[in-house]
Amino acid sequence: MYARTISMLFFMFFTCVILNPQVSGFTIYFYLFIPFFDPGFMRFLGATARRWSGPLAVAVAVSLIGSPTVAVRVLSIAICIGYLMYTKQRRIFYLHTWMIINIGFAALQFVLYYVNRDLAMALGPRQLGQMIWGSYATAAYTNFFEVFYFARVSGLSREAGFFSSLLVASLVVYLVTSERIDKRVVALYFFGLVISFSKSSMLLFLFAALYPFRRPLRATHPLIVFCCFAVAMILLGVYMGNHVFFGSETFGHRFGGYPFMVEARLEDLISGITAPDILKHYRYLPYIRLIEGDMMVAGVPFAGLPASIADMGLFSALMLFGVVAFTASDGFVLLLFLLISSTVSITTVTSFVPLGYLLLYWPRFQTYIAEQRLAAWHQGPRRALVRRFTPSRAPRPVRPPRPHAAHLIEGE
Repeated sequence: MYARTISMLFFMFFTCVILNPQVSGFTIYFYLFIPFFDPGFMRFLGATARRWSGPLAVAVAVSLIGSPTVAVRVLSIAICIGYLMYTKQRRIFYLHTWMIINIGFAALQFVLYYVNRDLAMALGPRQLGQMIWGSYATAAYTNFFEVFYFARVSGLSREAGFFSSLLVASLVVYLVTSERIDKRVVALYFFGLVISFSKSSMLLFLFAALYPFRRPLRATHPLIVFCCFAVAMILLGVYMGNHVFFGSETFGHRFGGYPFMVEARLEDLISGITAPDILKHYRYLPYIRLIEGDMMVAGVPFAGLPASIADMGLFSALMLFGVVAFTASDGFVLLLFLLISSTVSITTVTSFVPLGYLLLYWPRFQTYIAEQRLAAWHQGPRRALVRRFTPSRAPRPVRPPRPHAAHLIEGE
């Protein structure tokens, strides 16, 4: 019961991001600390340390070379991955329970948008965060506006786009990792995607298009898949950059980093570059002027793979990419992970990115779970048979009592 309570708390803060406070511009994610209150999780980490300690040490080391902040994020993501796998093994994985709660709250926001718009705005993420934490509320945006004649809502996430990304990642996790698929749960996820529609929702169609090719992708080395993905993104980004991303700030933010990697000075790529420096030295580029407002507000220059290069520098980022590629289970799940994290970066701690890592390592972890259960099954009956058929020890013979010294004297 205690482990279940800890898991419920973890997934509450994991899915309801506005419940986490922000101090000095940094969000304090409670779900990074909650798992350590479960002794079972600590035992799980100790039992599996030989499998993950080496790659994690390399990832932290190369991140530390480029940026200590990125190294902290890598450790944070590792905690999330470990606890997600632990709860899957213990069958206390309450992600979908809390996602259904989020979808229910989003449905309330959606209805109130047409019935009482002021009340709907009062239930928006920014207002709720400020009501809970005041000046320490995490950054959020109540972007309730109509897309295709329907309002888009955010549930208990930062904003509608993040909620949509979380829904997509959670749905894919449900379809890939669940032993039994409930059509009602799938229908609820699709309903949530409709009322929170954003460009992130389109990833689901990409996943559906990739599914028929899962077998050849799984047979391809993940590093080859990673390189092909990077080349494809660079070609697409350069083409769209030549057309100033057709005036779309969203496309400019998500793909603008790829043409920038081609046009930036080599020294800036090697050392890394911040958003203010990009605006100072590269504002002459049309697509940089297009996303200038997003850079100034978010403080993050780009999304996807270029975000890591800008954060860490070229060499550290390439080494981190190599760790991800070489530790991935197969090429198919690596491609899913790259698409899920394409709207942010691969070192983002926000919930849908750790879910992408869960997908990335799920086939290998599934094999580990099967091995553990098979070993437990073999040991269980054997121990039972030993206990059942081992003959009991024969009773010790009762020795006659030694005669007392006084009796011996009387006998004489």
